Amino acid sequence: MAALQLLTVQQAAEKAGLQEEVSALKEKIGVLARIIAELEKKLGRNSQNSSMPPSSDIFAKPAKEESPNRKARRAMGRKPGKQPGAPGAHLAQVADPDHVVPHAPETCRCCGADLSGAQLVDEEVRQVFEIPTPRIVVTEHRVYKLRCSCGEINEGSFPPEARAPASYGPRVRGFGLYLLSRQHLPFERAAEAMAELLGVECSTGFLDDCYSEGGAGLDDFICEVRRQLRESAVVHFDEMPTRVKEAKHYFHVASTELLTLLHADVTRGLAAVERVGVLPGYTGTAVHDRLGMYFNYTDARHGVCGAHLIRNLTSVAVVWDQSEWAVAMIDLLMEMRTAAEGARAAGKKRLGHKVLASFLERYDTIVETGLAANPAPTGRKRDYLEKESYNLACALRDLKNEVTLFAKDLRVPFSNNQAESDLRMVKLQSKISGSFRPVEGAERLAKVRSYLSTAAKHGVGAMDVLTALFAGAPWMPPAPLRT
Repeated sequence: MAALQLLTVQQAAEKAGLQEEVSALKEKIGVLARIIAELEKKLGRNSQNSSMPPSSDIFAKPAKEESPNRKARRAMGRKPGKQPGAPGAHLAQVADPDHVVPHAPETCRCCGADLSGAQLVDEEVRQVFEIPTPRIVVTEHRVYKLRCSCGEINEGSFPPEARAPASYGPRVRGFGLYLLSRQHLPFERAAEAMAELLGVECSTGFLDDCYSEGGAGLDDFICEVRRQLRESAVVHFDEMPTRVKEAKHYFHVASTELLTLLHADVTRGLAAVERVGVLPGYTGTAVHDRLGMYFNYTDARHGVCGAHLIRNLTSVAVVWDQSEWAVAMIDLLMEMRTAAEGARAAGKKRLGHKVLASFLERYDTIVETGLAANPAPTGRKRDYLEKESYNLACALRDLKNEVTLFAKDLRVPFSNNQAESDLRMVKLQSKISGSFRPVEGAERLAKVRSYLSTAAKHGVGAMDVLTALFAGAPWMPPAPLRT
């Protein structure tokens, strides 16, 4: 009997030990499972579920959903490209060509008779569009000194482009800066292009001087763009990292459909925003991602970029216990976007009250579901995945007015794509030409790109405004019409 009791006690102890071991293993498996999920999540980041650019999707391109237009074409049996009977786009002949070259046969191919006086019965015309071989045109400017009858000697003056005994003119300098700041060529390749395309032999030092001169001549332009931005109803803001001498710097942008202001700075934070000079004291609507520093400026209304939120929600939806609310919020935001765009296209200033109220009620319900799906864990802190989903749910709760502003005020766009687009060329510059060596290189690019981008938004060509810049009369954006 005593032996049986002893065996029972031993079995109970072994069972308790096994249960403790199983509990410890379960806890360890849970930790490892979260670590694996976190690593898989990080490896699975791409341009569709994060702020990474599409160019980073080099190993696994995310599957793209077929566009509605392509689906419609496929349903009707139509192939991509020009459809039969549709008007084509091609090089068209002109009515008044610069040169006409006749090509008449000299003798008859049948009898060999001379055709110099033969009757013209028909003709066929083909036109060749060609660029003449470029050559430098040298204009000599002579300044004369004339003696007046009173004895005073009067002297003429050289035009601004005649800056030295021999110098290149505004258009040559503008073309050099065009290659550097619009086509983003490195200095060596730009000098090669100048020689090959224009017959202009120049050094990289000359091009560097052109870049510096161009940037220095845009101070008044930058001030005018900053002034107009501060008076705009809606302005987009964003920032992007770059490298200067292997150190991290940032490009900041403030822009609208007609204006672009770029600024290069050593910091991403408030000090740089202050130096940009648009958001401090701005009383319109600032559209941006939900970076905390922007909300320090309380004079402005704030609109949060919906495209960023969609990517954040897509990232969270990968986690199985978060997918329901995250997908529901994506669907709601896209539905609200479609409704806002439709109302805007119809000339309306706002959505209907019932429609908007229904959207906002559904929004609150989804946020509550998201918060409920993210309870605080017991005995530990939230891990990476849990923080991401919980923080996003909290942001959607706390920033409801900012997230849904595009549906309440149809002047406010759904996304911050305007600012991202205006920063894209700066990213292209670093891809093609590498990092900036001096800080001044980033600063002058910011000025010149602001100039070219704003001019392009007004339909003014890059070469025209660059030539005007080196002629001493930089183009200025026209004052906006008051409504």
